[in-house]
Amino acid sequence: MKILVFALLLIVSIVHAEQKKTHLQLPYTKAMALLEGIRQDAIVLGEGSTDVYVFVDPLCPHSRKFIRMVSQNAQMLSKYRYYIYLYSIPRLNSERTVSAIFSSERPAETLLKVMVGQEPHEADVTGPTQKRVDEIAAVAREMDVYKRPYLIVALRP
Repeated sequence: MKILVFALLLIVSIVHAEQKKTHLQLPYTKAMALLEGIRQDAIVLGEGSTDVYVFVDPLCPHSRKFIRMVSQNAQMLSKYRYYIYLYSIPRLNSERTVSAIFSSERPAETLLKVMVGQEPHEADVTGPTQKRVDEIAAVAREMDVYKRPYLIVALRP
């Protein structure tokens, strides 16, 4: 009887086992071409010679920790140039915060106020802001950006 129960349990677990999700990894040249297409949509931090492309959600605690670390480290800002792309995590409902950052007069300052200073900023989503968000989201989906922060370091030629 024990063997039968064990065999049934084993069969049920095999049948209902989930296949591990694998994430798509685009070839480097294709990923860089996609990022080049949305470069104008980025918020830039730093003046370094190495480009780092980063997808963040302004309300994500891990993204906030990353931006805080980068923004408060003069050496990192002098060594790297960060292209920050705002890409919302659906469960965080950050669309109005993303809109407030993009529509502000100084997006980089507003980004730091929201992510480092944890100041609440919200604005209604406008047409130009939605277009910008949609362009970033399309690239993020094609690149299979599945976590935030998501970093890509540009290789030197």
